[in-house]
Amino acid sequence: MILGLRARIALSAILMSVIAALVAALAPDYVYSLRDQLFMASLAPAEKMQLGRLLETSGQCSPLVYDFKMDHGFAPWRLNYGWALGGLIGLTAICCAGFAVISAGRIAAPIEAIASSARKIATGDRHAPAPIGRGVPLEIAALHRDFTAMTNALSAADNDVRMRSAAIAHELRTPLSVLRGRLIGVQSGVFPLDATLLNGLLRQIGLVDQLVADLNMLASPLGIDMQLDLEPVAMDRLAASVIETLQLDAAEQGNTLKLVATPIVAQVDPGRIERALVNLVANAIRYAPGSEIQVSVRSAADQILLSVLDTGPGWPSDDPQSFAAAFVRGDQSRSRQSGGSGLGLAIVTAIARAHGGSLRLSAGQGGGALAEIIIPIGGEGKA
Repeated sequence: MILGLRARIALSAILMSVIAALVAALAPDYVYSLRDQLFMASLAPAEKMQLGRLLETSGQCSPLVYDFKMDHGFAPWRLNYGWALGGLIGLTAICCAGFAVISAGRIAAPIEAIASSARKIATGDRHAPAPIGRGVPLEIAALHRDFTAMTNALSAADNDVRMRSAAIAHELRTPLSVLRGRLIGVQSGVFPLDATLLNGLLRQIGLVDQLVADLNMLASPLGIDMQLDLEPVAMDRLAASVIETLQLDAAEQGNTLKLVATPIVAQVDPGRIERALVNLVANAIRYAPGSEIQVSVRSAADQILLSVLDTGPGWPSDDPQSFAAAFVRGDQSRSRQSGGSGLGLAIVTAIARAHGGSLRLSAGQGGGALAEIIIPIGGEGKA
């Protein structure tokens, strides 16, 4: 049975107390009896008989017995008795101390191992502590388990930071490289500084500015710090506006946009919700060219569902919800120009959560990819 730390310490103290009490109660009589037996064995037969008669008639503690013993060399036995009793008490103390050291070592060893791992983690090491042996106290086992979970979480966070940093660097490299190349060309006289070139430079700057804005929006992973300007919004009209905005882009990719909406008014931030719906429709246009894209607005209980369904190849994964994370693309080989920055769905998730809702990604019943923004009608977000 595995005991807790407090129980082990208490039982160790009780056991040592019992041992010391037994020694104090039994050891003196035992040593006293053993000393008398050894002294009796050292006497001649006649002296043994005489001492025996004195013990029978006068008792062990009588002056006659004491004088007889002293006359027959009992003085050294008194000294040996004291040394023997002291030695026995000392041996008992050593045994109790050894037991205490062993018990404390079994308790302290896993704690010291965890402390050593903590010192390594402070220097950047993210290896989990070594497994602990069986039979350790429950509290230490729980501490080891929680510490291992914390170490794994720190390792995952470090990997996420490295991944995000590399992704940001990759996304910024392309427009900055284009800007640098064009400006060097202007400086060397290769490119004329005309309106066409300036428009191209401004477009690259716009890409960088958009990426920075997207990253700023995702500064809070749950979207809880996003400030919303809530107001009553006709959601069907907002969806119609999004379709009108993206109609030209859809036509260029061979897509057909279709709206299925019922009149619904909700308390939302119109700019944020429009941005989220634009991201979903633009994502469908980008990854499902030539398909029909249906945008629908409907209510269910006290919630609003804004959904975008295409008839394309669907999500390229058995876990569509994973694409809601930042910097995740269906095709990792796509560049920013063809595949976006990988932030679109993460931004939709942040906006939905800021409104007290969520983003759900799944496969359509007849195939294709389905994305749904689910938010409360009354608006649960922060104004």
